[in-house]
Amino acid sequence: MVTITPYATESGPPRREAAARDEQAVSARAKRAMLLLGLIAAFAIAGSIDGAAAARADPDLVRLMRFMALLKGAFLLLAAVASFWRLARPAAAWRSLVYVAGPSLMAAGTVALWRMQDAGLAAGVLHAGLFALLAAALTDRDFVPALRRR
Repeated sequence: MVTITPYATESGPPRREAAARDEQAVSARAKRAMLLLGLIAAFAIAGSIDGAAAARADPDLVRLMRFMALLKGAFLLLAAVASFWRLARPAAAWRSLVYVAGPSLMAAGTVALWRMQDAGLAAGVLHAGLFALLAAALTDRDFVPALRRR
């Protein structure tokens, strides 16, 4: 005997909810793809700029700057993973923009530091991405649900 559930024949709320979930999944995939493309573009652009400054600099300074770049790379990895995770759920448009652009700015700054390009500009770009990401995450009620006020 075949049993038909009431939802199988209705086109009411269950179908609308499923359509909304599908739309959110497509949006999340698109935002995550933009994050990955932004990271790739940042690495490519910053890596393509002349890196001959490291050859002219003091070897101790180069080691120090590259160590700093490695530390910033660790922060970049954490930021990219956190952004990728957060983009799976709906967020305000400005937050989504920051979750996509923040790690890309950090990537460009990290590569520029590694290649000893303009250190001031590289650090500024890197920290702008980091601080924007921190501001968006710390004010996002859905980023850390335990911080949600009741």
